[in-house]
Amino acid sequence: MDLNLYPVFVEIMRHGSVSRAAEQLGLTQPATSNALSRLRSQLGDPLFVRTRNGMLPTHFAVAIRSRIEQGLEVLRDVSAGVPKDLPALEAINRHFRIVMSDLGETLFLPDLVGLLAGKAPGVSIEIIPFQREMVLEHLEKGHADFALAHIPAGLKNVTTRPLSQQTFVCVMRRGHPGFKGTLSLSDYVSHGHILVSPNRGGMRGVVDKQLKKLGKRRSVVCSVPHFLSACQLASRSDHLLTIPRLLAEKVGASFGLDTYELPFDLPGFMIDLHWHQSRDSDPELTSLRTFMLAELGSQADAS
Repeated sequence: MDLNLYPVFVEIMRHGSVSRAAEQLGLTQPATSNALSRLRSQLGDPLFVRTRNGMLPTHFAVAIRSRIEQGLEVLRDVSAGVPKDLPALEAINRHFRIVMSDLGETLFLPDLVGLLAGKAPGVSIEIIPFQREMVLEHLEKGHADFALAHIPAGLKNVTTRPLSQQTFVCVMRRGHPGFKGTLSLSDYVSHGHILVSPNRGGMRGVVDKQLKKLGKRRSVVCSVPHFLSACQLASRSDHLLTIPRLLAEKVGASFGLDTYELPFDLPGFMIDLHWHQSRDSDPELTSLRTFMLAELGSQADAS
């Protein structure tokens, strides 16, 4: 059923003329006539008979007129009821669920909770652990309102907005005996490494792919799924760890880690905010995500 045809019916009923109806609707006369033809086919009735005094409605058209006009009025009310202004954060009283990895939790959650405590005391946040294969289902079924994560491949019917660009640095325990202010490529590959592999595990990652292009290879002695446990391992060993710069800035001092620039180029990555398109018209979700993109995005890697 094509609801776009019914305004044509109403205007012809009101004016008794296809040409007058076309003028009111901003359509051409052929387009209006075509719409009437399709509506006749859809409803199985001629609806109007052309006479010397204009378009005369059939008995069926007269019978359904009030229901069609009422239906269109309801649709107009629905459209008019969509809020044009977003609700203020302080007026929202709602529980939100966000998918985050441990990296997202460390980089953004403390600031988000702190900011909301002052600006939106009625808002509570629940974090759902990040599992790549479950993100789409969580968003589709409403189990999560947002996902805050790096997801290289797009998700069907999911809107993605960039939040924070990340680059990499190398960290090692403070007072490491093998380094004095600089880190060469030969130094980098001659030491053992801790690898963070948050998705499917393994002993190779983006660093190893980049080193292979340079004809180099490093020795990964331990692979873990979480960044914070990797930082703890680095702080208690002579192994090196390659992590996002923003993470090193936030937790490096707490773990007693020194930061070094990488002695080779390594592409960074973007952490994005994702939500399902079926939630686009939710004004409270829109208000929160606008806030998150503005406030958390300001923490983007400054390198």
